[in-house]
Amino acid sequence: MKTKNLTQQQELAINYSHNMVITACPGSGKTTVVEEKVRNILPTINVHQGIIAITFTRKASQELRNRCNSNNYDTKQSFFGTIDKFCLEELIYPFLSHLWGKSASECEVVEKLDKKYNELFLDKQIPTTFDIKVDDGFKKLYDKGVLWMSSFAGLANFILEGSKSAVRYLKAKYTHIFMDEYQDSSKEQHELFLKLVDLGLIGTAVGDADQSIYEFRGSSVQYLNNLIEDTKKFQYFRIDVNHRCHPSISNYASRVKDPLAPICPVPDMECRVHRFTLEGNHKQAAIRISEIITKIVTKKEFLNYSDIAILAKGNKVLREVSEGLLVDYRLYTGIDLEKIKTPVARIFHDLLALYFGKISTMQEVLDNNQIKNYVPEKENLLSLKEKINGLKKLEENQLVQTFEEIITQIGINNFAQELEAVIKILTDETLKKLFKPISQSEIQVMTLHKSKGLEFHTVIHIGLEEWVFPYRKVTQDWSRYYPELEQDTNLHYVGITRAKELCILIQTTKRINSKEEEINATPSYFLNLIDLEGLYNQH
Repeated sequence: MKTKNLTQQQELAINYSHNMVITACPGSGKTTVVEEKVRNILPTINVHQGIIAITFTRKASQELRNRCNSNNYDTKQSFFGTIDKFCLEELIYPFLSHLWGKSASECEVVEKLDKKYNELFLDKQIPTTFDIKVDDGFKKLYDKGVLWMSSFAGLANFILEGSKSAVRYLKAKYTHIFMDEYQDSSKEQHELFLKLVDLGLIGTAVGDADQSIYEFRGSSVQYLNNLIEDTKKFQYFRIDVNHRCHPSISNYASRVKDPLAPICPVPDMECRVHRFTLEGNHKQAAIRISEIITKIVTKKEFLNYSDIAILAKGNKVLREVSEGLLVDYRLYTGIDLEKIKTPVARIFHDLLALYFGKISTMQEVLDNNQIKNYVPEKENLLSLKEKINGLKKLEENQLVQTFEEIITQIGINNFAQELEAVIKILTDETLKKLFKPISQSEIQVMTLHKSKGLEFHTVIHIGLEEWVFPYRKVTQDWSRYYPELEQDTNLHYVGITRAKELCILIQTTKRINSKEEEINATPSYFLNLIDLEGLYNQH
């Protein structure tokens, strides 16, 4: 099938109909490839069947669903969501009770285990299926009404090995599985993907070794490489044309990763990568950064402040910068509600987004959370719709009680931690802002990890001082030792390639150390790479 406006690499990947692995560089249009593949599949399968599309974030899954839905394509039987959501809702909730009794949906889902549970386990690490089989601590934890998020993939594999009903269900309902950001998969997530392929689902894995940034969570790029090397089961496709970044930005980013990377021609020899050394600490430098931002927006017609992002590795640097900014900004901080991966947490999240305006319609809340599955009775569903539709007419102090009523009407009774997280949001203006539509006057301020998958006209990458980024460990002889250099290099690469037209790299002359003392700062390791000479402008 010939599809317009696609490269030959993209077309080859779209038209291949068997198990495959795709490596895709930043800005290469991988979402377009997955979207086109899904839209080719949907009309060919039975009405009761769908596909599984696993993405790294809720935002990415919603974007993919919306794109696949366009022009009346039916995705109602398909799953779009994160790996944790898939494991929980498609396997753990419906089938764990077959193996361990009681109802899994009554359990509390936790991201981290309290110390009181440590004594249950032989070895409290990121659990494998084998661990779950041999260590009865996981069953004891379940009997206490707790599901530990780190165990989700292991539990999913445990269920598939022990429940014929789960196997029959997945084989009957789904025909294909797509798994994005495969370089950030853990061992158990990788095993789950392979199990689904072995069940007969046609598998497509998409990843990029250069964007592997989650080793601290137990992920490893080796699992992506394993698929590439398995030539009997998977066909390998490479999509390596960056359509997002200006060539000078792409050249700089490529040389950060590989000193021998080829340099692409740059139109008019225009360099869009600029380095600034700013006086003072991060908070003081924010005044100059504000001036730079205002100048960029003023100079460029149709450019909004929201098209500009300030990125750094850690929240400490971002807080320091945001305290000194003279322009409006949105600081993306961690939200407890997003860390709780339960259906109730997602419903509360979307209800807040509806109330504050980030979600525009009640129907989006219903579809995102498959409310019909919880409330099949027509009368109850109509009553629920009225209650959700009436949210925008309420005062903020009425929200908590209404949220309780909505979840109770859905039929869920255990939601204390989710409600506590909602209350925390409603008492914090910075957190509330994250549920409102983005204002054109707001600079986007976030960590490099949070920027993954996003793009901006201009990226301002701050925190490029020695000891700040990359992470440097103290040694007895004070030699330079960067224990996380590969991951930090990938993070730096991710940050640079978020920029479409302009990338600004900032080092300050002062920094605040771990003792909250202001000391002199020197350029980051990344600013001393000799292979970058001639690929940037110095200010």
